[in-house]
Amino acid sequence: MSLINKIIFKIYDNQLKDIDKKQENMTWDKDVMIEENLPYKEENDPLLTYDYIYEKCESKKENLPLIINIHGGAFSGGDKQVNKYYGAFLAKQKYQVTTINYHYLPEANLKKQVQDTLQAITYITQKYKKDEFFLTGDSSGSDLVLLISLLWNNEDMQKAYEVSVPKVKIKALGLTGTQASINMFPTTMRAFNKENRRMLLNNCEEIESYIDIKKLWNKDMPPIYIMSAEEDVNYMNCKEFDSWLTTINHPHESYYCKKKEEGKLYHCFNVVRPDLNCSKKMNKAMLEYFKEVN
Repeated sequence: MSLINKIIFKIYDNQLKDIDKKQENMTWDKDVMIEENLPYKEENDPLLTYDYIYEKCESKKENLPLIINIHGGAFSGGDKQVNKYYGAFLAKQKYQVTTINYHYLPEANLKKQVQDTLQAITYITQKYKKDEFFLTGDSSGSDLVLLISLLWNNEDMQKAYEVSVPKVKIKALGLTGTQASINMFPTTMRAFNKENRRMLLNNCEEIESYIDIKKLWNKDMPPIYIMSAEEDVNYMNCKEFDSWLTTINHPHESYYCKKKEEGKLYHCFNVVRPDLNCSKKMNKAMLEYFKEVN
């Protein structure tokens, strides 16, 4: 492993450990049920599983709208376990929620990650008999959300990724702390972005023409809700993507928290700590937007 590789994974590892510390004092809502580690593929693989979260008192949960959530982790780590409290909050607002795992760098390239997440979406929508659903993601998970949504109506892209899409509709996207790009580092850190790109495209050069989100954009993309905070490392990326969506007249809304609105608001705070008041406001605003487009 090169020195840049070692630095990249050290950075990611420290970030994930920091998330664990942030969630140490969180407690599970007794009114919410979670069915954990359900397989979405017939393999004994913990990274090909999902969690199903719903409110215990909801007797007709199968009639509730479905949210499928893809967690972040710079394409190289993370776990649906981090997003379970976020899923519980969404479930309390009268939704069925699933959070999914998938394979990561360096063992899995970007093509494999898209294949995993799309396979999960296909399985889940069929199992829960849904012909439409909402798709949310945070950090690199939001970038996977965008790529998956783009290939929904792009046959050439589907061929390059070697996937097929289910006959269901993505109603809207909820993006937290998105890069809107596969580049995980600032533009000044060219060597790091180059290495990150090399790992993502390792043994799948055929998808290289199908990774630029803006170039791949099409009129059939779902409405989008963007979330971030001024102290988020991806704040400026979110704002730039927000502005770009405005210039192309794509339906979208956004929610940005001010500096120190409730202590220091870090990357994807509304997913990591959905119990914060500002997180509740932001996540509820996203759901209100989902109702408007429903």
